[in-house]
Amino acid sequence: MLVRDLFLVDRLNNCDYVKDDAMMKLSLSNCCNWLLGLTIALTVAAPVLAGQDCGERAAPTPQAMLKGLELGERVRDQLEASGASMALVARIGLNLGEFGQRYTHIGVALRDHVRNRWQVLHLFNSCGKSDSDILNQPLEKFYETSLFEYEALVIVPSYAAQAKARIAFLQASTAKALHQPAYNLIAHPYRTEFQNSNQWVLEMMASALASGQPLRDRKSVQTWLQAQGFEPAGVRIPNVKRTAARLFSPHVRFSDHSQDEYEKQTYLVVTVESIAKFLSRIDPGAAETTVK
Repeated sequence: MLVRDLFLVDRLNNCDYVKDDAMMKLSLSNCCNWLLGLTIALTVAAPVLAGQDCGERAAPTPQAMLKGLELGERVRDQLEASGASMALVARIGLNLGEFGQRYTHIGVALRDHVRNRWQVLHLFNSCGKSDSDILNQPLEKFYETSLFEYEALVIVPSYAAQAKARIAFLQASTAKALHQPAYNLIAHPYRTEFQNSNQWVLEMMASALASGQPLRDRKSVQTWLQAQGFEPAGVRIPNVKRTAARLFSPHVRFSDHSQDEYEKQTYLVVTVESIAKFLSRIDPGAAETTVK
């Protein structure tokens, strides 16, 4: 389900009520304990079967779909055993070995304590389009796509960080303020013209974990990340590939990158690995696990 206007929130009796663009009600209730109650009617629009990011594909066969679903179930079991209420989960949708990366896409899993299930919020870009939406789907569906390897990364923050992150990801103003619909697969980590899917998760986590004055816009979040020493990945893209990407890929843009990056043919990007490295440093209580 695409949640273009992610949260249209009305505060009633200390609870949040949320609607998506199909006017289907999601009850995102904080009722004292920030319980996540979700009533979801799934709408699946081909070819985007399981919310794959552009470049990833819907599972090509029933067997591949089943393997992805089974991986999602193993991730769910891992999360249940951890006692967590939120976590970051990642998948391997493509072979990024030539760029020195392993995981392609990260989302935030939130536990619905009322219905004993997990939902994943993540940024989604449909191939052929230059903008993004925020997708809300069951955890198992997050992995029900064409995966290069059936392995998941699970990052469970400390309990204090989980509590802060749950509030941030369920807060309408924060989710909307930190979402830049103009999508760029290689968006610069410290520019605001574009955003990639991993970058949205990082910036949301930063807004939750920053102490002191709340960070309410992308520029202030990025300033905080720089001050905290966040290190983006340097992804090498030869000029030949750059030219092809500019001509044929509406979801790849280079205009927010510097001349120095162009000359070195290496571009700064927020990746799953850079997020994991950063969180392990600023949240020593976080636990990282791989699930196969």
